[in-house]
Amino acid sequence: MLQLNRKRIAVNTFLLYGKTLITLIISLFSTRLVLAALGEVDYGVYGVVGGSIAMLSVLNLAMARATQRYINYAEGGDSRQRLLSIFNNTLLLHMGLAVVIVILMAAFYYPLFHGIFSIPDNRITAAKIIYLFLAVSTFFSIISVPYDALINAHEDFLYYSIVGIVISVLNLVSAIIVTQYMKDRLILYGLLMTIIALINLLIMFIYCRVKYDECRFEPRHYANYAVMKEVGVFSGWNFVGGFAQMAGNHGSNLLMNHFFGSAIIAAKNIGDQISTQVAVLSSNLTKAITPAIVKSEGGGYRGMMIDLSYKSSRFGVLLYLVLAIPFLLNSEPLLGLWLKSIPEWAVLFCQLQVFRVLMEQLFASLSTILLAEGSIKQMNVIDLLLGILTFLIIWLLYSLGFDARWHYFVSIGILVVISGLTKLYLCHRICHIRMWDFMRDVVSYCVLAALLSWTICALINHMMNNLHVLIVVSIQVIVIFVIELLVGLSREERDLLFSSMKRLVFRKGK
Repeated sequence: MLQLNRKRIAVNTFLLYGKTLITLIISLFSTRLVLAALGEVDYGVYGVVGGSIAMLSVLNLAMARATQRYINYAEGGDSRQRLLSIFNNTLLLHMGLAVVIVILMAAFYYPLFHGIFSIPDNRITAAKIIYLFLAVSTFFSIISVPYDALINAHEDFLYYSIVGIVISVLNLVSAIIVTQYMKDRLILYGLLMTIIALINLLIMFIYCRVKYDECRFEPRHYANYAVMKEVGVFSGWNFVGGFAQMAGNHGSNLLMNHFFGSAIIAAKNIGDQISTQVAVLSSNLTKAITPAIVKSEGGGYRGMMIDLSYKSSRFGVLLYLVLAIPFLLNSEPLLGLWLKSIPEWAVLFCQLQVFRVLMEQLFASLSTILLAEGSIKQMNVIDLLLGILTFLIIWLLYSLGFDARWHYFVSIGILVVISGLTKLYLCHRICHIRMWDFMRDVVSYCVLAALLSWTICALINHMMNNLHVLIVVSIQVIVIFVIELLVGLSREERDLLFSSMKRLVFRKGK
Protein backbone atom coordinates (compact mmCIF):
# COMPACT_ATOMS: atom_id res chain seq x y z
CA MET A 1 0.00 0.00 0.00
CA LEU A 2 1.22 3.48 -0.88
CA GLN A 3 2.12 5.36 2.29
CA LEU A 4 2.00 9.13 2.49
CA ASN A 5 5.44 10.20 3.73
CA ARG A 6 4.70 13.56 5.35
CA LYS A 7 8.23 13.76 6.72
CA ARG A 8 9.68 13.40 3.23
CA ILE A 9 7.37 16.10 1.88
CA ALA A 10 8.40 18.40 4.74
CA VAL A 11 12.12 17.72 4.17
CA ASN A 12 11.75 18.29 0.43
CA THR A 13 9.91 21.55 1.04
CA PHE A 14 12.61 22.67 3.49
CA LEU A 15 15.36 21.87 0.99
CA LEU A 16 13.57 23.82 -1.72
CA TYR A 17 13.09 26.77 0.63
CA GLY A 18 16.79 26.81 1.48
CA LYS A 19 17.64 26.77 -2.20
CA THR A 20 15.05 29.45 -2.88
CA LEU A 21 16.35 31.83 -0.24
CA ILE A 22 19.81 31.69 -1.78
CA THR A 23 18.69 31.84 -5.41
CA LEU A 24 16.22 34.64 -4.62
CA ILE A 25 18.98 36.92 -3.35
CA ILE A 26 21.27 36.01 -6.25
CA SER A 27 18.52 36.39 -8.85
CA LEU A 28 17.40 39.81 -7.66
CA PHE A 29 20.98 41.08 -7.65
CA SER A 30 21.66 39.53 -11.08
CA THR A 31 18.59 41.19 -12.59
CA ARG A 32 19.62 44.53 -11.15
CA LEU A 33 23.05 44.19 -12.78
CA VAL A 34 21.67 43.01 -16.13
CA LEU A 35 19.05 45.75 -16.33
CA ALA A 36 21.64 48.40 -15.48
CA ALA A 37 24.11 46.97 -18.01
CA LEU A 38 21.69 46.47 -20.91
CA GLY A 39 19.35 49.39 -20.33
CA GLU A 40 15.57 49.36 -20.72
CA VAL A 41 15.59 49.05 -24.52
CA ASP A 42 18.01 46.09 -24.80
CA TYR A 43 16.42 44.39 -21.78
CA GLY A 44 13.07 44.79 -23.50
CA VAL A 45 14.50 43.43 -26.78
CA TYR A 46 15.72 40.34 -24.93
CA GLY A 47 12.25 39.95 -23.40
CA VAL A 48 10.52 40.29 -26.77
CA VAL A 49 12.73 37.72 -28.49
CA GLY A 50 12.60 35.42 -25.44
CA GLY A 51 8.82 35.68 -25.43
CA SER A 52 8.63 34.55 -29.04
CA ILE A 53 10.84 31.55 -28.23
CA ALA A 54 8.56 30.75 -25.30
CA MET A 55 5.62 30.77 -27.71
CA LEU A 56 7.32 28.28 -30.02
CA SER A 57 8.46 26.09 -27.11
CA VAL A 58 4.91 25.61 -25.82
CA LEU A 59 5.22 22.15 -27.39
CA ASN A 60 8.01 21.44 -24.94
CA LEU A 61 5.89 22.58 -22.00
CA ALA A 62 3.16 20.16 -23.06
CA MET A 63 5.63 17.29 -23.28
CA ALA A 64 7.20 18.21 -19.94
CA ARG A 65 3.86 17.98 -18.15
CA ALA A 66 3.08 14.64 -19.76
CA THR A 67 6.52 13.25 -18.98
CA GLN A 68 6.30 14.31 -15.33
CA ARG A 69 2.84 12.83 -14.99
CA TYR A 70 3.66 9.45 -16.54
CA ILE A 71 6.92 8.98 -14.65
CA ASN A 72 5.25 9.89 -11.34
CA TYR A 73 2.33 7.61 -12.19
CA ALA A 74 4.70 4.72 -12.93
CA GLU A 75 6.45 5.36 -9.60
CA GLY A 76 3.09 5.14 -7.83
CA GLY A 77 2.37 1.83 -9.53
CA ASP A 78 5.79 0.47 -8.47
CA SER A 79 6.66 -0.96 -11.90
CA ARG A 80 10.33 -0.61 -12.84
CA GLN A 81 9.85 -1.97 -16.37
CA ARG A 82 7.07 0.52 -16.96
CA LEU A 83 9.34 3.30 -15.69
CA LEU A 84 12.16 2.23 -18.04
CA SER A 85 9.74 2.20 -20.94
CA ILE A 86 8.31 5.62 -20.08
CA PHE A 87 11.78 7.19 -19.75
CA ASN A 88 13.11 5.78 -23.02
CA ASN A 89 10.05 6.66 -25.05
CA THR A 90 9.69 10.16 -23.63
CA LEU A 91 13.38 10.82 -24.33
CA LEU A 92 12.86 9.70 -27.94
CA LEU A 93 9.84 11.99 -28.18
CA HIS A 94 11.81 14.93 -26.78
CA MET A 95 14.61 14.40 -29.24
CA GLY A 96 12.14 14.52 -32.09
CA LEU A 97 10.40 17.49 -30.54
CA ALA A 98 13.69 19.40 -30.22
CA VAL A 99 14.28 19.02 -33.95
CA VAL A 100 10.70 20.07 -34.77
CA ILE A 101 10.92 23.21 -32.63
CA VAL A 102 14.22 24.25 -34.19
CA ILE A 103 12.60 23.89 -37.63
CA LEU A 104 9.62 25.96 -36.45
CA MET A 105 11.97 28.64 -35.14
CA ALA A 106 13.64 28.81 -38.53
CA ALA A 107 10.22 29.04 -40.22
CA PHE A 108 9.06 31.87 -37.94
CA TYR A 109 12.31 33.81 -38.29
CA TYR A 110 11.29 35.96 -41.26
CA PRO A 111 7.74 36.96 -40.19
CA LEU A 112 8.89 37.77 -36.66
CA PHE A 113 11.62 40.16 -37.79
CA HIS A 114 9.68 41.60 -40.73
CA GLY A 115 6.37 42.82 -39.42
CA ILE A 116 5.71 41.43 -35.93
CA PHE A 117 8.58 42.62 -33.71
CA SER A 118 8.87 46.31 -32.92
CA ILE A 119 12.61 46.70 -32.37
CA PRO A 120 14.78 49.80 -32.95
CA ASP A 121 16.63 49.58 -36.27
CA ASN A 122 20.05 49.79 -34.64
CA ARG A 123 19.29 46.69 -32.49
CA ILE A 124 17.87 44.41 -35.19
CA THR A 125 21.16 42.61 -35.84
CA ALA A 126 21.72 41.97 -32.13
CA ALA A 127 18.13 40.74 -31.78
CA LYS A 128 18.62 38.24 -34.62
CA ILE A 129 21.76 36.86 -32.96
CA ILE A 130 19.90 36.60 -29.65
CA TYR A 131 17.15 34.67 -31.45
CA LEU A 132 19.76 32.15 -32.62
CA PHE A 133 21.25 31.79 -29.14
CA LEU A 134 17.84 31.31 -27.55
CA ALA A 135 16.92 28.69 -30.16
CA VAL A 136 20.03 26.69 -29.24
CA SER A 137 19.38 27.01 -25.49
CA THR A 138 15.77 25.91 -26.06
CA PHE A 139 17.08 22.79 -27.83
CA PHE A 140 19.19 21.93 -24.76
CA SER A 141 16.28 22.64 -22.42
CA ILE A 142 13.96 20.27 -24.31
CA ILE A 143 16.41 17.39 -24.15
CA SER A 144 16.83 17.89 -20.37
CA VAL A 145 13.10 17.51 -19.58
CA PRO A 146 13.01 13.69 -19.12
CA TYR A 147 16.00 13.89 -16.78
CA ASP A 148 14.36 16.66 -14.77
CA ALA A 149 11.14 14.62 -14.59
CA LEU A 150 13.09 11.59 -13.35
CA ILE A 151 14.68 13.63 -10.55
CA ASN A 152 11.27 14.98 -9.53
CA ALA A 153 9.71 11.52 -9.61
CA HIS A 154 12.36 10.31 -7.18
CA GLU A 155 11.81 13.47 -5.09
CA ASP A 156 15.57 14.00 -5.07
CA PHE A 157 15.29 17.66 -4.11
CA LEU A 158 18.64 17.91 -2.35
CA TYR A 159 20.36 17.52 -5.70
CA TYR A 160 17.74 19.73 -7.33
CA SER A 161 18.44 22.48 -4.80
CA ILE A 162 22.21 22.25 -5.19
CA VAL A 163 22.01 22.48 -8.98
CA GLY A 164 19.57 25.39 -8.73
CA ILE A 165 22.05 27.29 -6.58
CA VAL A 166 24.90 26.50 -8.99
CA ILE A 167 22.88 27.76 -11.97
CA SER A 168 21.97 30.93 -10.05
CA VAL A 169 25.63 31.56 -9.26
CA LEU A 170 26.47 31.09 -12.94
CA ASN A 171 23.77 33.62 -13.82
CA LEU A 172 25.29 36.08 -11.37
CA VAL A 173 28.77 35.54 -12.82
CA SER A 174 27.30 36.12 -16.29
CA ALA A 175 25.69 39.37 -15.11
CA ILE A 176 29.02 40.57 -13.67
CA ILE A 177 30.83 39.69 -16.91
CA VAL A 178 28.22 41.59 -18.95
CA THR A 179 28.64 44.72 -16.82
CA GLN A 180 32.41 44.68 -17.50
CA TYR A 181 32.09 44.06 -21.25
CA MET A 182 32.58 47.16 -23.37
CA LYS A 183 31.11 45.99 -26.71
CA ASP A 184 27.62 44.63 -27.47
CA ARG A 185 26.43 43.45 -24.06
CA LEU A 186 23.13 42.05 -25.33
CA ILE A 187 24.85 39.55 -27.62
CA LEU A 188 27.26 38.48 -24.89
CA TYR A 189 24.37 37.99 -22.45
CA GLY A 190 22.55 35.74 -24.93
CA LEU A 191 25.69 33.64 -25.47
CA LEU A 192 26.26 33.19 -21.74
CA MET A 193 22.64 32.11 -21.18
CA THR A 194 23.06 29.46 -23.89
CA ILE A 195 26.22 28.13 -22.27
CA ILE A 196 24.44 27.88 -18.90
CA ALA A 197 21.60 25.88 -20.52
CA LEU A 198 24.16 23.43 -21.90
CA ILE A 199 25.87 23.11 -18.50
CA ASN A 200 22.51 22.40 -16.85
CA LEU A 201 21.77 19.61 -19.36
CA LEU A 202 25.19 18.00 -18.85
CA ILE A 203 24.86 18.06 -15.05
CA MET A 204 21.41 16.43 -15.18
CA PHE A 205 22.53 13.80 -17.68
CA ILE A 206 25.59 12.76 -15.67
CA TYR A 207 23.72 12.69 -12.35
CA CYS A 208 20.80 10.61 -13.64
CA ARG A 209 23.10 8.12 -15.37
CA VAL A 210 25.03 7.57 -12.16
CA LYS A 211 22.12 7.63 -9.68
CA TYR A 212 19.11 5.94 -11.33
CA ASP A 213 19.04 2.42 -12.78
CA GLU A 214 16.09 3.27 -15.01
CA CYS A 215 18.08 6.07 -16.68
CA ARG A 216 19.25 3.79 -19.46
CA PHE A 217 18.65 4.95 -22.99
CA GLU A 218 18.17 1.67 -24.85
CA PRO A 219 15.69 2.37 -27.66
CA ARG A 220 16.25 -1.07 -29.24
CA HIS A 221 14.80 -2.75 -26.16
CA TYR A 222 12.31 -0.18 -24.90
CA ALA A 223 11.09 1.78 -27.93
CA ASN A 224 7.37 1.14 -27.97
CA TYR A 225 4.95 2.75 -30.38
CA ALA A 226 1.99 2.18 -28.05
CA VAL A 227 3.71 3.98 -25.17
CA MET A 228 4.83 6.84 -27.43
CA LYS A 229 1.30 7.15 -28.76
CA GLU A 230 -0.15 7.18 -25.23
CA VAL A 231 2.26 9.86 -24.02
CA GLY A 232 1.99 11.72 -27.33
CA VAL A 233 -1.81 11.91 -27.19
CA PHE A 234 -1.67 13.09 -23.59
CA SER A 235 0.96 15.66 -24.62
CA GLY A 236 -1.22 16.71 -27.53
CA TRP A 237 -4.03 17.71 -25.22
CA ASN A 238 -1.50 19.45 -22.99
CA PHE A 239 -0.33 21.29 -26.08
CA VAL A 240 -3.88 22.52 -26.65
CA GLY A 241 -3.87 24.02 -23.16
CA GLY A 242 -0.34 25.32 -23.67
CA PHE A 243 -1.40 27.01 -26.88
CA ALA A 244 -4.07 28.80 -24.84
CA GLN A 245 -1.38 30.16 -22.52
CA MET A 246 0.69 31.11 -25.55
CA ALA A 247 -2.19 33.05 -27.09
CA GLY A 248 -3.31 34.68 -23.84
CA ASN A 249 0.12 35.46 -22.36
CA HIS A 250 3.01 35.40 -24.84
CA GLY A 251 0.74 36.41 -27.70
CA SER A 252 -0.40 39.46 -25.81
CA ASN A 253 3.28 40.20 -25.13
CA LEU A 254 3.77 40.54 -28.87
CA LEU A 255 0.68 42.74 -29.03
CA MET A 256 2.07 44.92 -26.25
CA ASN A 257 5.40 45.18 -28.07
CA HIS A 258 3.68 45.95 -31.38
CA PHE A 259 1.48 48.72 -29.97
CA PHE A 260 3.79 50.21 -27.31
CA GLY A 261 7.39 49.29 -28.24
CA SER A 262 10.10 47.15 -26.61
CA ALA A 263 10.75 49.45 -23.62
CA ILE A 264 7.41 48.57 -22.02
CA ILE A 265 8.32 44.87 -22.20
CA ALA A 266 11.17 45.61 -19.80
CA ALA A 267 8.58 46.74 -17.25
CA LYS A 268 6.51 43.62 -17.88
CA ASN A 269 9.56 41.37 -17.51
CA ILE A 270 10.27 42.95 -14.13
CA GLY A 271 6.67 42.28 -13.10
CA ASP A 272 6.94 38.66 -14.20
CA GLN A 273 10.19 38.18 -12.29
CA ILE A 274 8.86 39.81 -9.11
CA SER A 275 5.75 37.63 -9.14
CA THR A 276 7.93 34.56 -9.65
CA GLN A 277 10.11 35.48 -6.67
CA VAL A 278 7.10 36.28 -4.48
CA ALA A 279 5.63 32.88 -5.42
CA VAL A 280 8.70 30.89 -4.39
CA LEU A 281 7.26 29.86 -1.01
CA SER A 282 4.10 28.42 -2.53
CA SER A 283 5.73 27.03 -5.68
CA ASN A 284 8.25 25.08 -3.60
CA LEU A 285 5.48 23.45 -1.59
CA THR A 286 3.65 22.59 -4.82
CA LYS A 287 6.79 21.10 -6.35
CA ALA A 288 7.42 19.00 -3.25
CA ILE A 289 3.86 17.69 -2.95
CA THR A 290 2.89 17.16 -6.62
CA PRO A 291 4.78 13.84 -6.98
CA ALA A 292 2.89 12.50 -3.95
CA ILE A 293 -0.42 13.62 -5.47
CA VAL A 294 0.17 11.84 -8.78
CA LYS A 295 1.61 8.75 -7.07
CA SER A 296 -1.51 8.57 -4.86
CA GLU A 297 -3.72 8.46 -7.95
CA GLY A 298 -1.34 6.01 -9.62
CA GLY A 299 -1.61 3.74 -6.56
CA GLY A 300 -5.40 3.92 -6.56
CA TYR A 301 -5.86 6.20 -3.52
CA ARG A 302 -8.08 8.96 -4.84
CA GLY A 303 -9.21 10.20 -1.44
CA MET A 304 -5.59 10.78 -0.46
CA MET A 305 -4.95 12.49 -3.82
CA ILE A 306 -7.84 14.96 -3.37
CA ASP A 307 -6.94 15.68 0.27
CA LEU A 308 -3.32 16.42 -0.70
CA SER A 309 -4.49 18.62 -3.57
CA TYR A 310 -6.70 20.71 -1.31
CA LYS A 311 -3.91 21.16 1.21
CA SER A 312 -1.46 22.03 -1.57
CA SER A 313 -3.75 24.76 -2.89
CA ARG A 314 -4.62 26.22 0.53
CA PHE A 315 -1.09 26.15 1.92
CA GLY A 316 0.18 27.52 -1.39
CA VAL A 317 -2.09 30.56 -1.16
CA LEU A 318 -1.25 31.12 2.51
CA LEU A 319 2.48 31.00 1.86
CA TYR A 320 2.09 33.29 -1.15
CA LEU A 321 0.24 35.86 0.96
CA VAL A 322 3.21 36.09 3.35
CA LEU A 323 5.22 37.96 0.72
CA ALA A 324 2.47 39.15 -1.64
CA ILE A 325 0.64 41.44 0.81
CA PRO A 326 3.77 43.27 2.06
CA PHE A 327 4.91 43.71 -1.54
CA LEU A 328 1.53 45.03 -2.75
CA LEU A 329 1.46 47.56 0.09
CA ASN A 330 5.09 48.66 -0.38
CA SER A 331 5.75 48.11 -4.09
CA GLU A 332 7.38 51.40 -5.03
CA PRO A 333 9.88 51.68 -2.15
CA LEU A 334 10.83 48.01 -2.51
CA LEU A 335 11.44 48.36 -6.25
CA GLY A 336 13.40 51.53 -5.53
CA LEU A 337 15.71 49.55 -3.25
CA TRP A 338 16.17 46.83 -5.85
CA LEU A 339 16.60 48.81 -9.09
CA LYS A 340 18.72 51.86 -9.75
CA SER A 341 16.03 53.20 -12.07
CA ILE A 342 12.42 51.96 -12.10
CA PRO A 343 11.05 51.65 -15.66
CA GLU A 344 7.72 53.34 -16.38
CA TRP A 345 4.75 51.04 -15.68
CA ALA A 346 6.95 48.65 -13.66
CA VAL A 347 5.25 49.29 -10.30
CA LEU A 348 1.72 48.79 -11.63
CA PHE A 349 2.69 45.76 -13.72
CA CYS A 350 4.36 44.16 -10.70
CA GLN A 351 1.29 44.68 -8.54
CA LEU A 352 -1.11 43.32 -11.15
CA GLN A 353 1.06 40.30 -11.91
CA VAL A 354 1.46 39.47 -8.21
CA PHE A 355 -2.32 39.64 -7.79
CA ARG A 356 -2.80 37.45 -10.86
CA VAL A 357 -0.48 34.73 -9.55
CA LEU A 358 -2.29 34.85 -6.21
CA MET A 359 -5.57 34.07 -7.96
CA GLU A 360 -3.92 31.34 -10.03
CA GLN A 361 -2.59 29.71 -6.87
CA LEU A 362 -6.12 29.43 -5.50
CA PHE A 363 -7.15 27.16 -8.39
CA ALA A 364 -3.78 25.44 -8.95
CA SER A 365 -4.73 22.14 -7.29
CA LEU A 366 -7.67 21.66 -9.65
CA SER A 367 -5.38 21.30 -12.65
CA THR A 368 -3.23 18.86 -10.65
CA ILE A 369 -6.30 16.73 -9.84
CA LEU A 370 -7.30 16.51 -13.52
CA LEU A 371 -3.71 15.85 -14.57
CA ALA A 372 -3.29 13.05 -12.03
CA GLU A 373 -6.61 11.48 -13.04
CA GLY A 374 -5.70 11.78 -16.73
CA SER A 375 -8.85 13.61 -17.87
CA ILE A 376 -7.34 16.68 -19.48
CA LYS A 377 -9.08 16.86 -22.86
CA GLN A 378 -12.00 19.08 -21.86
CA MET A 379 -9.84 21.25 -19.58
CA ASN A 380 -7.40 22.03 -22.37
CA VAL A 381 -10.04 22.63 -25.03
CA ILE A 382 -11.73 25.16 -22.76
CA ASP A 383 -8.38 26.79 -21.98
CA LEU A 384 -7.68 27.03 -25.72
CA LEU A 385 -10.94 28.86 -26.35
CA LEU A 386 -10.36 31.18 -23.40
CA GLY A 387 -6.79 31.90 -24.54
CA ILE A 388 -7.88 32.83 -28.05
CA LEU A 389 -10.69 34.96 -26.64
CA THR A 390 -8.20 36.75 -24.37
CA PHE A 391 -5.87 37.48 -27.29
CA LEU A 392 -8.69 38.85 -29.46
CA ILE A 393 -10.12 41.06 -26.70
CA ILE A 394 -6.69 42.52 -25.88
CA TRP A 395 -6.00 43.15 -29.58
CA LEU A 396 -9.37 44.91 -29.90
CA LEU A 397 -8.80 47.05 -26.80
CA TYR A 398 -5.30 48.10 -27.93
CA SER A 399 -6.67 48.96 -31.36
CA LEU A 400 -9.29 51.18 -29.72
CA GLY A 401 -6.61 53.08 -27.77
CA PHE A 402 -6.71 51.36 -24.36
CA ASP A 403 -3.39 51.34 -22.52
CA ALA A 404 -1.09 48.40 -21.70
CA ARG A 405 -2.54 47.60 -18.26
CA TRP A 406 -5.61 46.05 -19.88
CA HIS A 407 -3.53 42.97 -20.64
CA TYR A 408 -3.74 42.14 -16.93
CA PHE A 409 -7.39 43.04 -16.43
CA VAL A 410 -8.51 40.80 -19.29
CA SER A 411 -6.10 37.96 -18.46
CA ILE A 412 -7.10 37.83 -14.80
CA GLY A 413 -10.79 37.84 -15.63
CA ILE A 414 -10.68 35.18 -18.36
CA LEU A 415 -7.54 33.06 -17.97
CA VAL A 416 -7.67 32.93 -14.17
CA VAL A 417 -11.17 33.40 -12.76
CA ILE A 418 -13.31 31.90 -15.55
CA SER A 419 -10.75 29.17 -16.24
CA GLY A 420 -10.48 28.31 -12.53
CA LEU A 421 -14.23 28.03 -12.05
CA THR A 422 -14.46 25.84 -15.15
CA LYS A 423 -11.80 23.48 -13.75
CA LEU A 424 -13.72 23.31 -10.47
CA TYR A 425 -16.81 22.16 -12.36
CA LEU A 426 -14.79 19.58 -14.33
CA CYS A 427 -13.28 18.19 -11.12
CA HIS A 428 -16.79 17.87 -9.72
CA ARG A 429 -18.09 16.07 -12.81
CA ILE A 430 -15.09 13.85 -13.60
CA CYS A 431 -13.42 13.22 -10.23
CA HIS A 432 -16.58 13.58 -8.12
CA ILE A 433 -15.21 16.19 -5.76
CA ARG A 434 -17.82 18.31 -4.04
CA MET A 435 -17.59 21.99 -4.91
CA TRP A 436 -18.75 22.91 -1.42
CA ASP A 437 -15.80 20.99 0.04
CA PHE A 438 -13.39 23.04 -2.09
CA MET A 439 -15.05 26.29 -1.04
CA ARG A 440 -14.98 25.25 2.63
CA ASP A 441 -11.53 23.63 2.81
CA VAL A 442 -9.63 26.02 0.51
CA VAL A 443 -11.40 29.26 -0.36
CA SER A 444 -12.91 30.16 3.02
CA TYR A 445 -9.62 29.80 4.93
CA CYS A 446 -7.68 31.75 2.26
CA VAL A 447 -10.17 34.63 1.97
CA LEU A 448 -10.44 35.09 5.74
CA ALA A 449 -6.64 35.05 6.19
CA ALA A 450 -6.15 37.45 3.24
CA LEU A 451 -8.71 40.01 4.46
CA LEU A 452 -7.40 40.04 8.04
CA SER A 453 -3.77 40.20 6.90
CA TRP A 454 -4.41 43.04 4.43
CA THR A 455 -6.35 45.11 6.97
CA ILE A 456 -3.77 44.78 9.75
CA CYS A 457 -0.80 45.28 7.42
CA ALA A 458 -2.39 48.41 5.96
CA LEU A 459 -2.76 49.76 9.51
CA ILE A 460 0.91 48.93 10.15
CA ASN A 461 1.86 50.91 7.03
CA HIS A 462 -0.16 53.88 8.26
CA MET A 463 1.22 53.79 11.81
CA MET A 464 4.88 53.09 10.90
CA ASN A 465 5.32 55.15 7.73
CA ASN A 466 8.38 56.85 9.24
CA LEU A 467 10.31 53.56 9.57
CA HIS A 468 12.51 51.99 6.90
CA VAL A 469 10.48 49.90 4.46
CA LEU A 470 12.41 46.70 5.23
CA ILE A 471 11.55 47.01 8.94
CA VAL A 472 7.87 47.54 8.08
CA VAL A 473 7.86 44.57 5.71
CA SER A 474 9.54 42.34 8.31
CA ILE A 475 6.89 43.21 10.88
CA GLN A 476 4.14 42.57 8.34
CA VAL A 477 5.56 39.14 7.45
CA ILE A 478 5.55 38.11 11.12
CA VAL A 479 2.00 39.38 11.60
CA ILE A 480 0.76 37.47 8.55
CA PHE A 481 2.37 34.24 9.79
CA VAL A 482 0.57 34.62 13.13
CA ILE A 483 -2.77 35.37 11.46
CA GLU A 484 -2.44 32.35 9.19
CA LEU A 485 -1.62 30.09 12.11
CA LEU A 486 -4.79 31.26 13.84
CA VAL A 487 -7.29 31.37 10.97
CA GLY A 488 -5.58 29.77 7.97
CA LEU A 489 -5.07 26.31 9.48
CA SER A 490 -7.58 23.90 10.91
CA ARG A 491 -7.30 22.90 14.59
CA GLU A 492 -5.93 19.49 13.58
CA GLU A 493 -3.27 21.11 11.39
CA ARG A 494 -2.24 23.54 14.13
CA ASP A 495 -1.96 20.71 16.65
CA LEU A 496 0.14 18.67 14.21
CA LEU A 497 2.40 21.65 13.50
CA PHE A 498 2.93 22.51 17.18
CA SER A 499 3.57 18.88 18.16
CA SER A 500 6.13 18.55 15.37
CA MET A 501 7.87 21.73 16.55
CA LYS A 502 7.94 20.43 20.15
CA ARG A 503 9.49 17.12 19.08
CA LEU A 504 12.08 19.00 17.06
CA VAL A 505 12.98 21.30 20.00
CA PHE A 506 13.19 18.46 22.55
CA ARG A 507 15.25 16.34 20.19
CA LYS A 508 17.73 19.18 19.73
CA GLY A 509 17.85 19.70 23.45
CA LYS A 510 19.01 16.17 24.15
